[in-house]
Amino acid sequence: MDKNGLVISFINMKGGVGKTTLSIGIADYLAKLEDSRVLVIDIDPQFNATHSLIDAYKKKSVIDDTIIDDETVDIRTTLEEVIQGNTEDKDEDEEVSNNFYTLEVLNKNKTIFQLFKPQLDMSKRYELPKAEDLIINLKDGLDLLSGDLNLVLANKNSDFSLVKRLKNFISENSLRKEYDYIIIDCPPTLTIYTDSALLASDFYIIPNRIDRYSIIGIDSLQTAVGNLISSEGIDLKCLGIVYTMVNKNMNAKQLRIKTDFESKKSVNDIDIFDSVSHIVNHIQYGYSGTLPTKYKSSLEDIESISQEMLNKIAFTLESVK
Repeated sequence: MDKNGLVISFINMKGGVGKTTLSIGIADYLAKLEDSRVLVIDIDPQFNATHSLIDAYKKKSVIDDTIIDDETVDIRTTLEEVIQGNTEDKDEDEEVSNNFYTLEVLNKNKTIFQLFKPQLDMSKRYELPKAEDLIINLKDGLDLLSGDLNLVLANKNSDFSLVKRLKNFISENSLRKEYDYIIIDCPPTLTIYTDSALLASDFYIIPNRIDRYSIIGIDSLQTAVGNLISSEGIDLKCLGIVYTMVNKNMNAKQLRIKTDFESKKSVNDIDIFDSVSHIVNHIQYGYSGTLPTKYKSSLEDIESISQEMLNKIAFTLESVK
């Protein structure tokens, strides 16, 4: 049965806001617990989403359904266990996942860089790659178009036609009929990849930390989105801001920063999710990797955010009928 998939970009012009963690967490949740078919597109030259997902699903000791109760397992205990008894297994896991990326992805040219390679022979018509030539399967319901450091090279090209390559790739390969959701992890800078992701998207979500400089990324992003909507005539909607890496007990200073942020003019027209993602140290330092759905407390956050996102999408689609 054909689907009518939606494309959602996760984007902020400021780095270090938990964008990748949120995007891959929601993608994994939708595939695992909402029984959806999901494609993650890693268009960030840092390609952290690619490494996180490959590490989660292509290492030797992967156990799909293992959820760590991070509230009862102290992170220091986990690290001590690694040092005392599991170092060899951990090293082997890292080698397996690294080898998979090198042998099965890079060496076979199965990365998003293939979409943005400049056309060198102008006497021939450019042909977009086929989906099966680039997309890899991670598990049932979850696929990945891997990132690539070589995107840094493509970004130096001034050919604006490259910006439309991702949208055309999705269209020509009928990916909306294959997937319920296409999640794009975007770079935290204004590049051809930012425009390319937004041009291909129906919606975008803004992950955002509560700090003194958070408004900078919002201002830059909304300006870029406004320019793109005006120049390309696209129907792109913001689902809202999601607060990330939030302390469970915010102090008075953090609350003042939050209040000041929400009073800014550029934020007034943007919805703010009620659900937030909290700081979970295991995501950065724990033994089971960086996928937030592997840890009990972050999985609860991801579930809440995902359900709110789905409700916002349903409301938006219903309101335009």
